[in-house]
Amino acid sequence: MTANTITIEDARQQLIETHRVATLGMPEDVWLSLRGLGIGASEAAAAVGASEHRTPFEIAERKLGLVSDDADANYRRKMKMAMGHVMEPVTAARFAEFTGLNVQNYNFMLAHPEHPFMLANIDRRIVGVTDAQAAWLELVMGQTVKGPGVAELKNVEFAQGWGKPDNVHTTGGLCTSGEVPEDYFIQVQQQLAVTGYEWGFLVVTIAGWETRWYPILRDDELIDDLIALEGDLWAAIQRGELPDIDVEHPKALDLLKRLYPGTDGRVVAMAELEHWKKVEEDAKSEIKALETTAKTARARILKAMGSAAVAAFPDGTCYRRKEVKRAGYEVAPTSYIDCRVAKLNKAELEQLEESAAQDEKAA
Repeated sequence: MTANTITIEDARQQLIETHRVATLGMPEDVWLSLRGLGIGASEAAAAVGASEHRTPFEIAERKLGLVSDDADANYRRKMKMAMGHVMEPVTAARFAEFTGLNVQNYNFMLAHPEHPFMLANIDRRIVGVTDAQAAWLELVMGQTVKGPGVAELKNVEFAQGWGKPDNVHTTGGLCTSGEVPEDYFIQVQQQLAVTGYEWGFLVVTIAGWETRWYPILRDDELIDDLIALEGDLWAAIQRGELPDIDVEHPKALDLLKRLYPGTDGRVVAMAELEHWKKVEEDAKSEIKALETTAKTARARILKAMGSAAVAAFPDGTCYRRKEVKRAGYEVAPTSYIDCRVAKLNKAELEQLEESAAQDEKAA
């Protein structure tokens, strides 16, 4: 690979003037500098408050240079990126093999021509669509699509949050349910916004062996929202301001603990927040009461079960008890009874029916 010797200054100028700069072989410090010119597609969901994993506050912190990864976080990030680079060509090749689509590398960082704070890197472009492929795309997309498309490639450990394939025997890994993680859906929408393309695929390899692909259509209404919300955040960043912390965000408590790790010894009056103290107290009381109710209900069932292995219910579910043994480590070896709600399996249903028949016969 030919080394990319472009300087930070030249790369930034090129992206600003032409809305595109080649990234193949680009030094990491140059690439990171370019990311500071706007909000990337992978940051878009967090920037607009739609991500469970990051907040707009954290995006602004990083853009303003107010925070950096610790050594462990930096190591994990680099390892994830490295494995992503290893898996990208594999995922792209499997997608191309199964669909027959022409998938090309696209080594550029792009900026939206009208809203240059919106940035995107495209893993692959889908080009040279034949008439037969266009007909297939119309079928899976639900409408006619024109021009090139994008393919965003992912490598994940678990299938949670990803819709199941329509029919692995007839259509392979095609998934038209639309069920994909929100962060990734918004990432593709930003790529479509920046490129002006109409369509794309989110392609994921799960657990290193299963590849699925999800058709994504351009959503202009969502893109308008992204432009407005990212524009507001970017304007605040340009002023050197941090947005308010969304206290309803799942990461809010973790973020606040990081921002305020110690105490300064002050005592502050909080009369105006007494309502929220009461809300917390009431919520904890309700949770405790519900936990007590749940434990009491389980105790009634276990008492009635005695030493039985399965308690069957009319809706087809059951409580299944089994002995779980654990090897000894720092404590002595032990065992305990694990009991959880489950679906009755075929053998258990047959046993239940046989028992009912015997009871009826005895009566």
